[in-house]
Amino acid sequence: MCYNRNSMNLTENQLDSLSKYFADISKLVFAATVLGFFIPIGLYTVTLPEFVIGTLVTVVFLWFSVRLAR
Repeated sequence: MCYNRNSMNLTENQLDSLSKYFADISKLVFAATVLGFFIPIGLYTVTLPEFVIGTLVTVVFLWFSVRLAR
């Protein structure tokens, strides 16, 4: 992925906030899908495809958060 930090025209504070936002999204996706797969609570259980997709989405959001934090 071609990513130029200066092309976004965001301040350091805005980049930091955006990075934290994506980190929080990755935590929410992780809690909803990955943990739900191992600890089924309630009427709905997470299926294997949802677990795999949730894991991939978590990794993507976390990767994007780390890239913005640099």
